Amino acid sequence: MTDLVALEARIRVIEDSEAVKKLMARYWRCLDDKLWEELPGCFTTDVVADYGQPGWRCEGRDALVAFLRENEGAPEIRISHGGMNPEVEIESEATASGIFKLHDWVVIGSHTRMRGFAQYRMRFVKQAGRWLILRLDLRYRYREDHAVFLDGKPAWTTPALESQS
Repeated sequence: MTDLVALEARIRVIEDSEAVKKLMARYWRCLDDKLWEELPGCFTTDVVADYGQPGWRCEGRDALVAFLRENEGAPEIRISHGGMNPEVEIESEATASGIFKLHDWVVIGSHTRMRGFAQYRMRFVKQAGRWLILRLDLRYRYREDHAVFLDGKPAWTTPALESQS
């Protein structure tokens, strides 16, 4: 391999790694800002997402976006996803994997509903020159669940949270 070809290959890996990191940042921004029209552009049509909780698994882009919108879309739900410590491995010109640390905070109304630290294990593919999420696995290392009750029932909840009860 000539020096120029080797340099081009190294630059491609750096550019692809940065594109994968930007994709994850866009995914979290779309969730936090409730950008439901932009969010599908982060996923392949056959994405599989497993958020590590009972009933929190989706297959297919439409099902995943519908699940996220149903559970995070209400105006009184405010979420902050702090993704960090990216470990991206470019495996080929069209495949990559990654591990990302997450600190998230969910507020419903004026009350913290959940806070936690987790780790995403991801699979990515490059289609038509764009990196997309193919597989998403989230596992919490620590999670605080807070419930506020009125008349013996949760004051704020979502369908996914109800499925855990």
